[in-house]
Amino acid sequence: MIHFFIETLKNKLRNNRIIAKNTGYLTIIECVRIFMPFVAMPYIIRTVGMEKYGMVALAQTIIQYFSVVINFGLDISAVKDVSVHRSDKLALNRIVSTVLFIKLLLFLLCSLVLLIGMLTVPFMEQNKPLIFFAFLTCLSELLFPVWYYQGIEKMKYITLVRSSSILFYTISVFIFIHSEGDYPLVALLQSMGNVLAGIISFYCLLKLEGIRLAVPGCAMIRQMFFESVPFWFSRMSVIFNTNLAKTVSGIFFTMESVAAFELAQKVSNAVRIPTNMLNQAVYPHIARTRDKRFVVHFLWLNILFAFVLSTVIFVASPLLVSLFTGTKVPETISLMRIFCLYTFCTSITICLGSTTLVAFGHPKPFNNSVIYSTFVLVFIYSLLYWMNLFTICNFALALVLTDIFVLFYRLYYCRLYRILTFGKL
Repeated sequence: MIHFFIETLKNKLRNNRIIAKNTGYLTIIECVRIFMPFVAMPYIIRTVGMEKYGMVALAQTIIQYFSVVINFGLDISAVKDVSVHRSDKLALNRIVSTVLFIKLLLFLLCSLVLLIGMLTVPFMEQNKPLIFFAFLTCLSELLFPVWYYQGIEKMKYITLVRSSSILFYTISVFIFIHSEGDYPLVALLQSMGNVLAGIISFYCLLKLEGIRLAVPGCAMIRQMFFESVPFWFSRMSVIFNTNLAKTVSGIFFTMESVAAFELAQKVSNAVRIPTNMLNQAVYPHIARTRDKRFVVHFLWLNILFAFVLSTVIFVASPLLVSLFTGTKVPETISLMRIFCLYTFCTSITICLGSTTLVAFGHPKPFNNSVIYSTFVLVFIYSLLYWMNLFTICNFALALVLTDIFVLFYRLYYCRLYRILTFGKL
């Protein structure tokens, strides 16, 4: 049966070479984005120490909230708009101009909020250079039009640009990071690489793609803004869910706990690369064709990949922790193994979400599932606090339980709308 699923997907990719090419480009981007920092991570942790690395992780966690505000769900809604109007240059000009205008306004708003935070919030006030360096990466959220290239299914430029910027960061770490006091430079170098990628990709958008920017009309701004609101809520919920544990750990526990959680989370993100890339590349195709048979085969392939990769990481966790930190910290090993369960569930929920529900024109249950999951997570955290079970490992288990809720919620609606039928394959 597994062989049949793989052969079915291969036939689909053979008949849809654009999907195959974009899957390859997206895979290259994500492999470089995830794995190249792993080249530098052992050096960073051993040079600046777990505590300082935890401070960098907490600062970048805070800035991720700003990044989500600047993106405002446009990286989801705009992909579909660009995909639908890919042959209409005037429509593309209007879409791109509107997206960039909205992002610019949100970037200015976030800059003001950051300034207030650096004057009032203790951690941000005590680590102003670190927070500022981390915030610079938000410029790339403004300039980097991944959503455009994904919509037109042309990922070659983005692959080259993103890979080069990450290579710049990785090499720079070994050149400039030499002692514990250099930890703010970790955030600065990463932001510089992202901003460099944003500038180059923005130039390609204007010069190579021929996009002409103009001040968008108020009606277009309102339309795209409100269309993106549900996606923003769901994306903010995702970031809130994944980052709340690190944020709370920075308040109640130590920076070493933040670093341990960050390491386990990064490994989890790396493991999800194959399924994430397939989902991103296949999404425009499913949105156009709404091929239910293909979706069922694709779901089973996601489950297969997720199971195999999660099992491998579960077994290799002690070795990985020793490789990255130089020690076998039991807490970090436990976290990494718990995240294997999270990785397995998340790989399936992603397929059921944007790749299936949104592509078939049902964004509401997709967004609601994520928003409701935040309430579920907060409830579990509150229960842990009330029962005096506040530990970093229990935080990770709470993420697993929350994602199981999302999985069954989305599966219910996929069945309700008759998108998934498992009778005949």
